[in-house]
Amino acid sequence: MPAVARRAQAGLRCGIILIVKLLLVVASLVGALTVTPFATAQDTEPAIDVVDAFEVDAKAEAYYYYCIARMHERQFEVTQAIESYEEAARLDPESAYPHVGLAGLYQRTRQFDMALEAVKHAIELDPNVAAAQRILGTLYFAMLRNGGSPDLAPQAIDAFRETVRLDPGDMDSRSSLARLLLARRLSDEAAEHLEEIVRFAPSSYHEMFLLARIKRGQGDTEAAIGLLKQSLGVDARQPEAREMLVELLRAEQRFDEMAEVYKGALEEVPADLDARVRLADALANGGQLDEAAKEFQTILDEDPQNVVVLVGLAMVRRDQVDFASAQELLLEALAQAPNHVLGRYTLAGVYEQKREYQNAIDEWMKLLEGPDPNPNQGAVERKAEYLAHLGFAYEQLDRSEESLDAFRKARDLSGGDERFLTFFVQGLLAAEKGDEAMAAIEEARERFPESARFEVLEARALEVQGEHERAVATALQLSEREPKNEMFAQSVVEIYQQQKRFADAEAFLRSKLDHVPESVTLRFQLGAILERQKKFDEAEAAFEAVLEIEPDSAATLNYLGYMLADQNRRLEESIALIKRALAQDPHNGAYLDSLGWAYFKIGNLELAEENLLKAIASLRLTGVVYDHLGDLYLSKGNPDRAAQYWQKALEQDDDEVEKDKVAQKMKRVTSTP
Repeated sequence: MPAVARRAQAGLRCGIILIVKLLLVVASLVGALTVTPFATAQDTEPAIDVVDAFEVDAKAEAYYYYCIARMHERQFEVTQAIESYEEAARLDPESAYPHVGLAGLYQRTRQFDMALEAVKHAIELDPNVAAAQRILGTLYFAMLRNGGSPDLAPQAIDAFRETVRLDPGDMDSRSSLARLLLARRLSDEAAEHLEEIVRFAPSSYHEMFLLARIKRGQGDTEAAIGLLKQSLGVDARQPEAREMLVELLRAEQRFDEMAEVYKGALEEVPADLDARVRLADALANGGQLDEAAKEFQTILDEDPQNVVVLVGLAMVRRDQVDFASAQELLLEALAQAPNHVLGRYTLAGVYEQKREYQNAIDEWMKLLEGPDPNPNQGAVERKAEYLAHLGFAYEQLDRSEESLDAFRKARDLSGGDERFLTFFVQGLLAAEKGDEAMAAIEEARERFPESARFEVLEARALEVQGEHERAVATALQLSEREPKNEMFAQSVVEIYQQQKRFADAEAFLRSKLDHVPESVTLRFQLGAILERQKKFDEAEAAFEAVLEIEPDSAATLNYLGYMLADQNRRLEESIALIKRALAQDPHNGAYLDSLGWAYFKIGNLELAEENLLKAIASLRLTGVVYDHLGDLYLSKGNPDRAAQYWQKALEQDDDEVEKDKVAQKMKRVTSTP
């Protein structure tokens, strides 16, 4: 029975008893007044009999004093209330209710020992009084929260269990019981009571939160998310519920819903800076970059020195491919907070994307040498990550020994973690140290026998060692074992390419696409292999098939655009395709070379020179770009400079350069009087 109904019933009962008492008194008075002055002794006797007949018995008197006690209690007259309860108990010693009343009064006045004594006596008299069980459970619960013995917990649980058995509508007791059960890790039973509360009282936001915690622990993420949303819908000012909801949504990558959570928080507290920052972050993670930038800028307008927001906006600008703005914001943030790890990490990444590898190296070194703000939270993993990035940057600058040293340190620091061990082996292969790579692979396969990546690396190591047939056989065996494994298939194609067995690569890819026709990667590789064989129409069809699946595939847009330009076909379309690729990666040297070459083909030598020079800054070891620059400067009437670039083209280890043709061009220029 709900608390309101219980109170109404108790009040009605007391009112009836008082009315009965008054009626008895009135009857007594009426009997006396009906005796006339002339009546004899015998005439008055009937009136005395009426009073005796309506004499209040002990139970009625007990109820009367019980109600009087309640009245005193409501008027905060504690002493009088206690006296009346005690009188009621004296008059009706078998009734539990006066003792329940006393227990409740003692509890409210914080006389817990006396309350406990009274309620235990009430339960001895009648264990089926819900109010007594409720008070007992509440007393034990309070004692627990005040540092009482843990042994009180099961007693409190038993008392509340009895309470809800006797009074299923007592939601307060259910809530207390659920919390006690949760503390004892009895989650299933707790969930039953919380579900009943939520069903009966849909505005019970805290119980929804507790139930959501249980559902999360049970792996029912969707139910947990629904309960948390419902809870915050009742009261949005619940940071703990909000953070749990956001955590669950982030794990599910439901960033749009995360943003809605923070929008709701801002509606409640518009000045909540933290909520606005988190809203911007959620928008950014959800790909709503323009909206995220607006939120970050709104904060910066009021607080231009906010380092967290400067870094957040920089990350948005980076994702918008506005690297110049990102770099400016990050440098501003780091000027204020030189040890801001995320800011410096992001700046190093921006330099990598701009192909400014020496600048990136400088930032990775600062991260490695600087203090770690969270030394006990993944510090080793972070340092290994920095070393791996350092290794890749050195590799791009063809500083192989420094690259390998960084990869080796990352491997050792991580304790031989599979990922960093892979980087080390790849570095050895890039440096063409096949024997060392094979030794490292053998060790890795012993440690990680189930890892497929080292099987692939073994095939590549055999190729570096010059064991070409074994390399192909090993890669083919892997691909036959798992026909749908794209990593194995790519390994076969790469080895065929290194051996210039383009027809074999084509045949392999066509057979493999029968197994995985939806593979974008293999279709792209097929297009590249066909182009190398000068099967341009077929190559174009393969690239178009990729773009039907992934219209924004930058690598495909660039390759198709370059191929068209190289053949002097559809040059305007070629430029448009390459520009789409550059919009996604504006500092990619290969894409800049393609655009410069396309401009050269249409006769725009100034734009051709501008883009080819940008390309050579990123692709210093790529012979094709030097070849293109030689052709450009010859067209501009500068044969000496053309010869210089052709000479550099011949010096590069680049199998895409047709060195015989380049040598002939040089010969013609240098032999001309």
